[in-house]
Amino acid sequence: MMIGIKELLRQPGRFASVGVALTVLVVLLTVLGGFLDGLELNQTGPYRAHEGRLLVFSEQSENLIQRSELNKAQATQLAEVDGVAAVGALNQIASTASASDGEILDIVLFGYDLATDVLPPPPSDGAVADDAMAESNDVAAGDTLIVGANSEPVIVASVVGDLSQGSPTVWVSTNRWREIVEVSNPAALPPEDVNQALVIEPVPDADLDLLAADLSSIDGISAVTASGAIDSLPVVQQQSTTFEGIIGLTYVVTLLVVALFFALITLERIGLYAVLKAVGAGTKDLMAGISAQAVCVSAVALILGFGISLIFINVLPADLPVRLVPSRLGQIAVGVVFTSIIGSLFSLRRVLRIDPAEAIG
Repeated sequence: MMIGIKELLRQPGRFASVGVALTVLVVLLTVLGGFLDGLELNQTGPYRAHEGRLLVFSEQSENLIQRSELNKAQATQLAEVDGVAAVGALNQIASTASASDGEILDIVLFGYDLATDVLPPPPSDGAVADDAMAESNDVAAGDTLIVGANSEPVIVASVVGDLSQGSPTVWVSTNRWREIVEVSNPAALPPEDVNQALVIEPVPDADLDLLAADLSSIDGISAVTASGAIDSLPVVQQQSTTFEGIIGLTYVVTLLVVALFFALITLERIGLYAVLKAVGAGTKDLMAGISAQAVCVSAVALILGFGISLIFINVLPADLPVRLVPSRLGQIAVGVVFTSIIGSLFSLRRVLRIDPAEAIG
């Protein structure tokens, strides 16, 4: 291993080609991952705002709020289950909103009952605005939003970040939501005592998975965690499938690049390896040196690739949904190092076949 490290330090230019290739692949992986995470986070703010709680939909809705309807009797049944501290309504509708002198934007208007770690308690007659809405129309607490086709005025009580669902969102109490929908789009208003979805606040230290199973045992009910609801969204499924396929293919290319490079460099070193074997070096020692070189080159490529990616993403237009998430960077780092090690092991067969007597002549 030490011989491999020393060679890398003394002749770094010899590894420049594979280093450049790996750096480009790291940049590609990082940007693709940034787009995937950005698109998903941009679509799922309302669900992530309910982390630590359960979302309940009608069983036939496939956990999609726009297809779901739950009545008062079902809400009462849910409230009686052990482990449930509170039950609140959650409704949504596509609408429009603007400040008094601002641009009209497409929004998703939510009606809700229960506060979360992200959402404050619903204002009695005001609204909670997503920061995307606030930034687009320069809206702040105390300003008035004009919501819906009938220009319903709503005073912004507070601005909360990261609540987008593709479009900016505005949150009002359930009663206010029904009032606005009844005026602007009465055909979309659920019947009295019917809500699209329900939010379950569990008792402290409750096991959400067990509680979800208990609630789902009620006829006509599907209870899921926030992450379960996100996984049910068709747009998230489609985006994940597409981007993860491209990312997986990029890892395969990374593997092939490393395997080809070290196969060629091993071919050039046959004489050196023969001498090392003749003086007692084992195949394990030689492969450890090759793998150590692969790890070092991939580590340098990761540092350079992450740095270049950060610069590149910062110069992209602000409206592009690209986000660098630490967990994604960690996955890329582990994936690149792992594929580099596996790629370097493709040289094992050639190293095993080296006969010191034949190679030296």
